[in-house]
Amino acid sequence: MKNFRIAAVSFVFLPLLAAAAERIESNYARVVTDANDRAQSLQLAIVSYVPKQGGDARVDLIGAVHVADASYYAELNHRFERYDALLYELIAAEGDVVTRDSEKDGLLSGSQKLMMHALDLSFQLDEIDYTKANFVHADLTPEEMSQSMAERDESLYSYFWQIIYASFREYSRDPLGLRQLEIMTSVVNAGDESPFKIMMAYEIADLDGFQSLFGNAAESAVIGARNQRAIAVLQRELDAGALHVGIFFGVGHMRDMERRVLELGLVPIETTWVDAWQLDTQAAPE
Repeated sequence: MKNFRIAAVSFVFLPLLAAAAERIESNYARVVTDANDRAQSLQLAIVSYVPKQGGDARVDLIGAVHVADASYYAELNHRFERYDALLYELIAAEGDVVTRDSEKDGLLSGSQKLMMHALDLSFQLDEIDYTKANFVHADLTPEEMSQSMAERDESLYSYFWQIIYASFREYSRDPLGLRQLEIMTSVVNAGDESPFKIMMAYEIADLDGFQSLFGNAAESAVIGARNQRAIAVLQRELDAGALHVGIFFGVGHMRDMERRVLELGLVPIETTWVDAWQLDTQAAPE
C-alpha cells in the first residue's frame, strides 16, 4: 500500500511538490521532532547565496508550499519587504494581477483547496500580497507552458504514469519500510494531533522521494523550463542593479534551482528555517 499512497499524495501535491533532479547538499524541507519523536512542525528553508568571487549581490532561494499556516505567510510577507526584487512563480500572462482567483482554473487547484480545508491551513494566494512593487513575475505564461510541454511530449497523462512508476522506485529505495516506520512512530506519538497532517508533512519533507517523478527534472516543462525562466529573470534583475533578490518557488523546484544558481558562480552561506505547518498544537509558541 505504501507505494500507492505515495502515488496518490504525489498527484494531489503535483503543483506544490514537483520533482527534484539530483541530490545536492542543501535541504529545503524538514520535520522537526522533540526528544520523544513527537512531530513539532514542518519547516521550509530560505537558503542564501553570494558570489564566489566576492561582491554585494545576495540571492535567496525561498522554498514554499501552496497551503500552510497563515502565520507562515505573514512571516514571508514581512521578509519579502527587504528584497530589491522578489521573483515569484505562477503560470499566468504577463501583467496579470495576482489574486486569490488567479489559479481557480489551474492544475489541481481544487485538490489544493480540499487539502487546505482538510488540514485547517491557509492558501498561498489568499495570504501573500503580490501587489508589492518589488514582486516580479518569473514564470511561464500558459501558452509558453503548453508549448514547452508539447516540445517535450509531456502531458497530464504522462505525468500521472511517471508518478506511478516513481512510487515503485521509491519502494525499491526503501524495501524494508524504515522511513515508513519513522513516520508511523511520529504518528503514534502524536496523541490527539492529526495523523494525516503529520504523514503529509513527512511526504513534503522527503524531496528525494519525488526526484524521479518527471525523469530528468532539469529537462522537464514542470521544473526545468520554469526554473530556466526564473534564472533568466534573476540575471536580468542582477544586471539591472538589484543586490538582494529572492526566488519564491515551490519547494520541489529548489534542488534544480540551486544547481542553476551554483552555475552562476554563487555559493550558499546561510540557511534560515521557517515553520510552515504547526504539527503539535499543544506545544508552547517560542
